This record gives sequence, C-alpha cells and structure tokens, in this order.
Amino acid sequence: MAPKVVLVGPMGAGKTTIGELLARRLGVGFRDTDADIVASAGKPISDIFVDDGEEAFRKMEAEALAAALRDHDGVLALGGGSVLAEANRAALAGHHVVYLKVSLADAVKRVGLGASRPMLMGNPRARLRALMDEREPLYTGVSSSTVDTSGRHPVDIVDEIAGPAEPDRIAVGGERPYEVLVGRGVAGELPAFLGGASKVAVIYAPTLAAQVETLKLPDIEITPIEVPDGEAAKTVEVAARCWDILGEKAFTRTDAVIGFGGGAVTDLAGFVGASWLRGVPVIHLPTTLLGMVDAAVGGKTGVNTAAGKNLVGAFYPPRAVLCDLRTLFTLPREELVPGMAEIVKAGFIADPVILDLIEADVAAAIDPAGDVLPQLVRRSIQMKADVVSADLRESGLREILNYGHTLGHAIEKLENYRWRHGAAVSVGLAFAAELGRVTGRLDDRTADRHVRVLRSLGLPTTYPAEAWPDLLAAMRVDKKARGAKLRFIVLDGLARPGVLTDPPREQLSEAFAAVCET
Repeated sequence: MAPKVVLVGPMGAGKTTIGELLARRLGVGFRDTDADIVASAGKPISDIFVDDGEEAFRKMEAEALAAALRDHDGVLALGGGSVLAEANRAALAGHHVVYLKVSLADAVKRVGLGASRPMLMGNPRARLRALMDEREPLYTGVSSSTVDTSGRHPVDIVDEIAGPAEPDRIAVGGERPYEVLVGRGVAGELPAFLGGASKVAVIYAPTLAAQVETLKLPDIEITPIEVPDGEAAKTVEVAARCWDILGEKAFTRTDAVIGFGGGAVTDLAGFVGASWLRGVPVIHLPTTLLGMVDAAVGGKTGVNTAAGKNLVGAFYPPRAVLCDLRTLFTLPREELVPGMAEIVKAGFIADPVILDLIEADVAAAIDPAGDVLPQLVRRSIQMKADVVSADLRESGLREILNYGHTLGHAIEKLENYRWRHGAAVSVGLAFAAELGRVTGRLDDRTADRHVRVLRSLGLPTTYPAEAWPDLLAAMRVDKKARGAKLRFIVLDGLARPGVLTDPPREQLSEAFAAVCET
C-alpha cells in the first residue's frame, strides 16, 4: 500500500486545501502528517516545540511519515520540514511526489506571521524567506513534478495535478440538436464549434471586457460588441445597434454570434443571431449561475418592451452552450445566490434530489469550488434539456419551466428590472406554492418546503402588499395568459407540475397575502 500522491512544500503552499480537493477528485482518502502528530501528541505543534523541543518533533515527524507511507493509499500532505531528514527523503523515493511551490508574498498572505508558527520566531518574514530558500532544493530533489500555486485557485491546481475532469456533455434534442458542455475549462472548446466562420461577434457586458480581449480564435476576425449590464441590454434599441455593427462588418450566414455573459446577454445575443439574415450560428458562453442553468439553454431568445418582459423574441436553438464552471469562482455572492432560484425550481418541478442536496449542506450548495454546486448545475441543465428536447416552442410540456415566473416577471416589471431575475422568481415560487395550497392541489409539507429552502439560501420570499393591483395587471399581459384568462404552473405534489387556468381572484389574493411582507 502506498499513497497515490504525496504533497510537499513550504507553509502557505496550500498542501491541506489542495490535498483535500485532490483526494475528492481521485475518490480516495486524505491524510496530513502534521494532523497525525497533533493527534498522537494530544497538543498543537507549537506546544510540542515549546515543551519538547524541535528534535523531539522531528522524530515524531519521521515516525508519522513512515506510518503514512506504509498505511495510506490516498493523498498525503507532509509538513514543511519533512524533507530535512535524509532518511525521510530516501523514504519518498519511488513515490509520486508533487512539490507545491509558492511565492513569499502568497505564503505570508495565506498563513500570516503569528506566534503559532514556531519556525518563524524572531523576524517572521525574513525567517520564512530563509526557510523557503533553504528547502527549495530539497523539495525539488524529492519531487516528481512542481506546481506553482501562487495567485491560483485551488481547483485549477488540482486540475493541473490530476488533469481536468472530463466535461459533461448534455444533449438537447429537437429539430436542431446541440450539446451543452459543463465543466471547468470548457470555454477552450469554443473553436471546435465555429465551423467555417471567418468572423464572430462577441456580445458581452462591460464587466467582461478584459476576458473578451483574451479570446484566442486563430484565423477568425473578432468583433466585440459591448452592451449594457443586466436587463438594460434587452431592448430593441440595443439589438438594432448590434444589427448595425453586423452590417458594417459584412457578417454572412456562415459567421457566428457569441453570447458572453449572464442571462440577459445570452437572451439578447440569441435574438440578434436569430434575426440577422434570418438566422446565423449562435454559441453561448454563460458566465453566471442563472445563465448556465436557465437562460442560455433552451433556445428562447428575446428583448423586453414597455408592456413586459421577453414579449418580443424567437425560439432559436444555439449551436452549442459552453458552461465553464471556472467563471463561477469569482462571481460575487450577490450574483451567485439569485441563480439558485432556478435550481430550486428544477428541484420542485422535476428533480427532488436537487432539494435534498441543498438541504443537506446549504454552504456547499453555493460553493463554486466544492462538489455540490457542480452537481446542482448539471442536474438542472439536464432537466431543462429533457423538457426542451420534447417541446421547443412551449406548446405543452415546456410550460412547466415557467413555475414561479408569472409573478416573478410581474415583479421585475414593477421594479423596472432593478431586481435580479432569480430574486423575483424566488418570490414567484413562494407564491406559486401558496396558490397550489389555496386551490387544494398541493400538500402543506411541500408548500412549506418552498419557503424553507429558499430562505436557507438567502433568497427573498415576500413582497409589499400594496403592490398587488399592479402585479395582477402585469400578470395579465404575461406570455402564458390566454385572452383574459391567467394561467399558472402549480404543483399537484413534489415533481408533479400542472396548469391552473383562470383561478378565482379571491384565491389569487389569498395566495398573495401569504407572501406579503409583515
């Protein structure tokens, strides 16, 4: 028995953090010799140095290393000084050892220079630099490979050590089938989907200007088109400006439009691509959670008007959707959390495992670097792909994807789109659950679960009572309305969505009263 990977390097290199992630990736256990020493001694390493001296600690370190190399078959992280003893270095021969290198600045930032580091007594920064310089050749001498961790996300480092995980490829069927790729680094697959394009227009929001400049598409002319942030991008005026630019650049039917950004950008880019020359290839690179699990998948494109949201648009499947999970690492929490509303929706209408995963560990559910959020993204996209494959044009089954959206869209309109889509849908989900309860179609337990799950994620579930008349008027011009009759998606039980047509106004008012702010 021997470890699959042994990690060495100075303090602050990230051996524990990276080791735990790497072990999960490889499906093995993780072990840290410093933790073994603390458990055996029954006291912190700093106390061992003070009470027993460094020589006693180094003896314990050698014993812990020998035991771990003998008994552990997963990922093993060693203390920074484990390579000092020649016997320890000899014991590492023949093992897959990775040296995690780090700059002094990053090491200081990660570990600090406090009194809990016995090897840094005196002038901590100078001592740390001296230790790193002294041990550098020893780390290099025992290692099979070196990985620099400075300024990098731990998941990217794990990808370098173990190789990036194969992306999930989710098929969306119908008249024009396409793939949704989900994984880290899938944006690099973009050239494979451009076919014979000699030009591409990249429609993007201002915050992504720097990333657009880094796009490398050999032998393809890139035309960047910056549009306003959020729903302000989804206007006929902005679309017209995009058309003008495509005309100036002489875009033909073999050229392509790329939607690079959140849900509003992919909605707009899809509409521009669908309408230019009656349709040119469109590829989406969603950069937000909402964009990945909802807007970019399904072929719905459109812009807003004064009358309401998405009232002008087209059903136009993209050529591909590339959901690069790396973009979620730097997504601010206030943008990440609203996207969870669409994931929760998917759980209630079709895949209850989503709800189980969220309830089991809410923190993990919104951690882009963990294992849970990627599962939630994949499951949500798979659910939508299954529905859209059977009904692209919302003539039947696809209506279930509007669960929570009738009121949600009305809230967005009243708020002049200052509310994030996911936040508005969250209130809409709470309302839809109450409407199901009021009409006798949904059990109390499932209805109550809506608010519990949404609130646990930090999503809103209430709205001002005085807004009801305006909300009701806005809902009457919703796309799902038929003539003077309102239509809602409600649940007849968990994962059992159905249509509710023209419920009495009293029931609507009663349901809304349950989600009014108190």
